[in-house]
Amino acid sequence: MSEYSLTVAVSGRDRLLGEALKLFASRGYAATSVADIQKAAGLAPGSGALYKHFASKRALLEAAVAHRIERIVAAREEYDAESPAGVEKAVRRAGQLIRDNLADSEDVLRVTLRESDELGDLNERTWKVITDNAYQRFTDELVASNRAGITNVPDPQATAAVAISSLAYAATLRALTGHTPGDIDDDRFFEAWVFQTVKALAQP
Repeated sequence: MSEYSLTVAVSGRDRLLGEALKLFASRGYAATSVADIQKAAGLAPGSGALYKHFASKRALLEAAVAHRIERIVAAREEYDAESPAGVEKAVRRAGQLIRDNLADSEDVLRVTLRESDELGDLNERTWKVITDNAYQRFTDELVASNRAGITNVPDPQATAAVAISSLAYAATLRALTGHTPGDIDDDRFFEAWVFQTVKALAQP
């Protein structure tokens, strides 16, 4: 296969995936047909072009969830590679990666929230990845920080859950309603989150 044809194949797959997610998020999975997806992607509705990239509509949905899982793992690996020094820098970088990941996967988030019956075990697989790479990773950081005498957090696991869930709630609210908590600007919300999180972790 030539470099040109490979590029076309990849871009065609990505285009189908992106348009399908938009339709799943706005109309619902069951109400979106393969023809709808192909039309939205600029392909002839009856061409069967989708099946060149995905075995079925369900396979397309699974690919979208798998991509989100990959992004979550990649964000954790990026944080580990950078190893930001200091509580404020570590909190800010971890929060930014989580925030960016949630924003980039808003359509997937909307679908997973609204289509739990269709996703089935995919929801459990996604939740395990989120737990291992976000909640547990944050907990491990706090435990290590406590041992090093940098922080003195009484309950690292619960503290990590509170910190991460506030970012997740903001993203979920936006995905479902188009609003932010209190209709506060995203950057103001994030700066307040950094301030409050760092304050909560500060050594007494």
